[in-house]
Amino acid sequence: MKQIIKLKKGKRILFSFFLIGLSSLVLFSSLSPQQTAGELFQEALFLEEAEGKLKKAIKLYQKILNQFPEEREIAVKAQLHIGLCYEKLGLEEAREAFEIVIQKFPDQEEEVELARQKLGRLLEAKAVIEDTKTELTMHKVFTGVNKDFVGSSSPDGRYMSTVDWDTGDLAVKEISSGELSRITDKGSWKESSEYALVSIWSPDGKKLAYSWMNKKGFFELRVIDFKGENSRILYRNKEYFRVTPYDWSPDGNYILAGMGKIKKITQLAMISAAEGRVRILKQGRISSGFFLSDSETIIYGFISETSGSRGNDIALIETKSGEQSILVAHPAHDVPLVWDAQDERLFFISDRTGDRDIWALDMNQGQPKEKPYLLKKDIGNISPLGFTDDKDLYYVHYAGMHDVYTAALAPETDSFSKPVEKATQFFIGANKSPDFSLDGKNLAYISERSYSPGRFPQPVICIQSLESGKTRELIPEFEYMRFIRWSADGNYFYCFGLDWKGRKGLYSIDARTGDFTYLKEFKEGEFIAELDVFPDGKKIVYKKWDSGGREKAPAMSLRIRNIQSGKEKEIYRRENASQTHLLALSWDGKWVAFNDRDPEKTINVIPVSGGEPKELLRRTPEYNILSLEWKPGSHEIYFIKGGELNQLWSLSLENPNPQKEDLSMRSMREMCFHPGGKLIAFKAGYLEAEVWVMENLLLLKKGKELFK
Repeated sequence: MKQIIKLKKGKRILFSFFLIGLSSLVLFSSLSPQQTAGELFQEALFLEEAEGKLKKAIKLYQKILNQFPEEREIAVKAQLHIGLCYEKLGLEEAREAFEIVIQKFPDQEEEVELARQKLGRLLEAKAVIEDTKTELTMHKVFTGVNKDFVGSSSPDGRYMSTVDWDTGDLAVKEISSGELSRITDKGSWKESSEYALVSIWSPDGKKLAYSWMNKKGFFELRVIDFKGENSRILYRNKEYFRVTPYDWSPDGNYILAGMGKIKKITQLAMISAAEGRVRILKQGRISSGFFLSDSETIIYGFISETSGSRGNDIALIETKSGEQSILVAHPAHDVPLVWDAQDERLFFISDRTGDRDIWALDMNQGQPKEKPYLLKKDIGNISPLGFTDDKDLYYVHYAGMHDVYTAALAPETDSFSKPVEKATQFFIGANKSPDFSLDGKNLAYISERSYSPGRFPQPVICIQSLESGKTRELIPEFEYMRFIRWSADGNYFYCFGLDWKGRKGLYSIDARTGDFTYLKEFKEGEFIAELDVFPDGKKIVYKKWDSGGREKAPAMSLRIRNIQSGKEKEIYRRENASQTHLLALSWDGKWVAFNDRDPEKTINVIPVSGGEPKELLRRTPEYNILSLEWKPGSHEIYFIKGGELNQLWSLSLENPNPQKEDLSMRSMREMCFHPGGKLIAFKAGYLEAEVWVMENLLLLKKGKELFK
């Protein structure tokens, strides 16, 4: 019994020592220096953004407000982040927290503006929920041109990254004001030919990763602060021509990129955002990709090479294990759009109905639960720019149109009659590349029937009888055609294109059946800019462009090819040439006209036997020369000069002084003469791109079954 009492007494003594130690610890803590407001804020921010411990972060933010109310710059940030934490938790307190920012800190403009935006969206979302609305809302933000939209939207939805093409610098555009600000400062085009291209934002909106064409002639991956500071090269390898950022992992540690040793993207890679270390995840023709919220799973789009599909399919890959699974496999073009983490759904764009629609696929632990289902019909020709933190989708809507027109020369005045006429009333806005048959009986043109996400329109050859007006169609198995040109006997077309097997080169296409023959392969970086057919039908002449890649200088050449034997003769070559596209053979088959840059824009002619070209026209780079054609039975050359309205001009071998013709249209180009010399056909239209924002996308729910 005494032993037990002694034992209990010993425990009491130990407990007393524990209390004394604890009291000493508390006393020591009270005597230690107090954390500053800034230190507390950084600690809270780490809990919120790095560890996701939102409730603990809220307590620390509230502690800042209680202990440091006089430090308003930090206090307003603490109050704002209380609202952001409550918003992430899906709690009603978020609205009250944002209201406090607006009411108590009116002098802190940046935080107040963000609080207003957040509060407005919360109120809109509340109204949507209360009214049980699930439909999409879409509105236009601004209008521009295609080349401006090579960036993405910032996570807060305030900015759009882009390129300032006046210099080639990386830039951002404030969405509310339209103000453009350069992030880099490379100097003018005369000082440097380098330029930025595709760019993406870091998850916190403080940095941009972007591809940069360097002076060595290949792309590198760079990172820069939003304010234009701390620019650094993250990845540079002359063995890879292209590196294109796709997405930044939510934890900020990696950048998902498409890479290729040639101009095509052939690898999917994770690049360390800190050190630039590269890990190749997938080989193939990768078109897009994004991280899921765990930063360890990636959904990507790829160009299928299976016999059952010639378009984009969608797959998933686990970054740690490397395990992969196909999510969507279909003959159409399917492009991943966004992951709905709450409902475990993949949203994607598909043209399987003939239009571009939004579809969804329900998932369970990385595997499809059932077949995809249609959510939103006919969203048009769009290209995603990215999602904000609120899951609003910013996207580009391409609103351009182009059609084939004809204009006749009035016999008495030798001027073109007005108004010009559309060659067809079918598939308006999608027709291009006209060419008259040499017997003058038919007009052929390319009609683009549907847009394929990330790829090309489906080309259809339309052959219109000028006598009856009836049109028949050919649908060859091509992804892309640059142009079509009649053979002399009218039985074939010649074109430069890309077939469904992925072969790029020169083709002949049967004008009766659409069957084609692969005549000549062209390597990456090579293509036929334009071709024409000799009157005897035995030869063609074409302009070849070779970018040269990393090893050689770019070159332009004119070549004559014997159709039957395939033998070729080069009649002109220029090294270190700028890329130009135009070529036309005179109707007697003796002269070739072509455009060049020297560096000024010129129109030249050269005999088909070769020799030194003769310069007919030289102009400073104030406009583009957009089309060349010889008038039948003459030595007159008609050309189109670019401008706000493109204008038709003419000159001749005997009189090279250009004469302005009475014909102008917006974006007029691709002109050809009828063999009779009294009728021309050409393409005209406009190119526009609009930025839109799509809200409530993730509220779309599955409706009744449309396809069984």
